[in-house]
Amino acid sequence: MNEEEFKKRLKERLQRELGDEIELRDGRRVRVKVETNKNLIYKVVVNENFEFEPNNPREPRRGKYAFQTDLLIRREDDLPLVAIEIKYRSPNTHHILTYSTKAQEHKKIYPYLRYGLVIGGENRIPNRFFTHNIGFDFAYALNSVDDNIEDLADIIKKQIESANLLLQVLRRENQVKKFSTIVELNESGR
Repeated sequence: MNEEEFKKRLKERLQRELGDEIELRDGRRVRVKVETNKNLIYKVVVNENFEFEPNNPREPRRGKYAFQTDLLIRREDDLPLVAIEIKYRSPNTHHILTYSTKAQEHKKIYPYLRYGLVIGGENRIPNRFFTHNIGFDFAYALNSVDDNIEDLADIIKKQIESANLLLQVLRRENQVKKFSTIVELNESGR
């Protein structure tokens, strides 16, 4: 299996696991879709005519202030919630630094966006991920798309919940007293 085949199968399995709608802890429901190879803006520029570029944030183009993501989970109104980069086989230091920086750039535009790395064909996340990660919110080693897909889907549901909570803060619906990021680890083989 190669990275493209893995990505395609993972997209199909995640869409099945997540379904079309996710219920949040506050009782709200969010309709979601999983897509491949979607572009997200990483920069907004004001041009010489005082116009924003890109001028259509719903349809950014790669090479025009947008990076392509491997998997993107969006609300039905196209608002991105979770982006996932996929690396088949163990990523090297360059991959981690590059994708992690890409995550940070996207989060400058979408401050609620959750970003993850899925490593296919592996049973563990290499230690260099923890040394060099600066932008990812989660990572998951998935030997096969048939292994532990429910666990990965559960992590993604939690990330969707987090994105929605951050959106509430940005809309000033929530007067925040506490913010916490919890790290969960599961050793391979357990």
